[in-house]
Amino acid sequence: MDNTVSGTQEKKAPSGKKRSFSGNLKLLITVLTVTLAVFQLSTAFFGVLPAMQQRSLHLAFVLPLIFLLYPMWKTSPKSRPSLFDWVFAATAAVCTVYVYFMYEDIANRAGMYTQYELYLGVAMIFLVFEAARRVLGYPLPIFCALFILFAYYGRSMPGPFKHFGLSIPRIIEELYLTTDGLFGLVTGVSATYIFLFILFGAFLSSTGTSQFFNDLSMALTGHLKGGPAKIAVVSSALMGTISGSTSANVATTGAFTIPLMKKIGYESHFAGAVEAAASTGGQIMPPVLGAAAFIIADSLGISYLKVLSAAVVPAILYFWSIWCCLSLEAAKLGLQGLPKDALPRVKDVLIKSGYKSIPLFGIIYFLVQGYNPLYAGCWGIALATLLSFVKKEDRLDIRSFIATLEDGSKSALSVAIACVIVGVVIGMMGATGIALKVGDVILGFTKGNLLLTLISTMILSMILGMGMPTTASYVMASAVAAPALILLGGKPLDVHFFVFFYAVLSSVTPPVCVGAYTAAGIAGSDPNKTAFTSIKLALAGFIVPFVFIYSPEIMLTNVESWPVTIIAIITAVIGVFGLSIATEGFIVAPVPFWGRLLAFVGAVLLIFPGIVTDATGFALLGLVIVYNLKFQKKTTPPDA
Repeated sequence: MDNTVSGTQEKKAPSGKKRSFSGNLKLLITVLTVTLAVFQLSTAFFGVLPAMQQRSLHLAFVLPLIFLLYPMWKTSPKSRPSLFDWVFAATAAVCTVYVYFMYEDIANRAGMYTQYELYLGVAMIFLVFEAARRVLGYPLPIFCALFILFAYYGRSMPGPFKHFGLSIPRIIEELYLTTDGLFGLVTGVSATYIFLFILFGAFLSSTGTSQFFNDLSMALTGHLKGGPAKIAVVSSALMGTISGSTSANVATTGAFTIPLMKKIGYESHFAGAVEAAASTGGQIMPPVLGAAAFIIADSLGISYLKVLSAAVVPAILYFWSIWCCLSLEAAKLGLQGLPKDALPRVKDVLIKSGYKSIPLFGIIYFLVQGYNPLYAGCWGIALATLLSFVKKEDRLDIRSFIATLEDGSKSALSVAIACVIVGVVIGMMGATGIALKVGDVILGFTKGNLLLTLISTMILSMILGMGMPTTASYVMASAVAAPALILLGGKPLDVHFFVFFYAVLSSVTPPVCVGAYTAAGIAGSDPNKTAFTSIKLALAGFIVPFVFIYSPEIMLTNVESWPVTIIAIITAVIGVFGLSIATEGFIVAPVPFWGRLLAFVGAVLLIFPGIVTDATGFALLGLVIVYNLKFQKKTTPPDA
């Protein structure tokens, strides 16, 4: 019997709140999901439809599927849709298909609408809110509803938030009959790039790529001190390249990494925190960035490749910080890695399954060559399908191919509805001109001080991101929080990455930290203790975004001098190690409080490039390390 520990032991994440059908109902869902996937693939390969048609037909499948798959209440039947579900699904289909067929007429009328369209608009808005409530819970729909109230009661708003107010027909028109609301840019990204790359992730999972990632992670890091924790870091980073959800990443990789961490001696809350922090980092990992990369590129009108270039170094620094913390924690606890004979060998893993990474590298190649992401995504799916025939156990026959299309479509539903409903916020902010006013309010509060404005934006971004999927949290944060920094002269890409990071980090930030809570559930630990430990591990992630604004050289999109940029990256790497010393309080012996304080100050100075800051940072951090190695180690009892 094979005694190696393998990622093939991975358990499939639970399906969440979705219903599971049999018989004719199962067949209906299969037909709808497969048709949706085929539509998305065909338009990606042969060319997308006009904006309103592409987005409306996308929603013509997404909304009915949500109403059929997600029950209205906890007490609703789980094996069949209720009468309300059927009515909602049919109405959603009518509302969206109407826009599909009438888009030219709607565009030609330029603001004129019929009474019939107002009724359809009311129904559409209600259905979007109801679908979002079922999938995402109450927080996001409530937040979006506040913007509708704000738009209507504009004349009654206080101070700088007062505006002319929108009538109910105007609100309905803005949200239903234009490309500024429910059929806006974010929905357009969902109907093209996001869906395609989620489908690509489904194909990689079906062909065993996720198992390959886990096996490779174990082979590379399992034998190191605290090996299982480092396995979690590497596997979560690799899964993050194709995942658009922190919680999904936690559930997928945490199912086998958390028990391994607990087995070698990590406490439950620490094991959960490692997985939560690592999976959160997966959302800033190229090439997908939690499916937000496409929204950033489209909203700023820049190339997708430029977004990926900007994300490389920040992602490395984030995972490096977790790695350093784990190394010091393992040394502090005296933990060892897993026996080498219980682990797969890197050579064997690469020979056996290395080819499974070709689709991912293929996509990166096409993107680097300047091809459209849709074209690259199609080739990625094609390569994954072709390579599945290498081994019989991974082969995609007709049945498994259809099942993969179905799984990909189902996985895209939560992201799609999040993208649709945040269109309410975007539409109402655009129609009322509130975006710039929010920026003015923030600047008025901070008196134009850059540091205070950054801190205010950080807090606002994390609050807006709490409990939301990656794409939704970024869109909300960028719409509300980014204008203030842009008004201060920040470059749009740097600013958007700043708010994106903090929106993502809300997954481990109490009181609503879905990533940490999901990990705590698997680990059987206290959720809040797990969350606060996650924050400690991800501390670099809370500091590095400030560098985007003060010294944007590390983002590789603002390079004026490569030597300066390389030095900035090296000092940032050393600075992140210093942060780990400060948080863990250990090198080769416990570090006293004053040493941790000096390490923290030195680390921050190193992270922020500059001759004076670097020199001072090196001096402070060097003092702490030398003292710990030379003097403190000698005076520390062996059992300390």
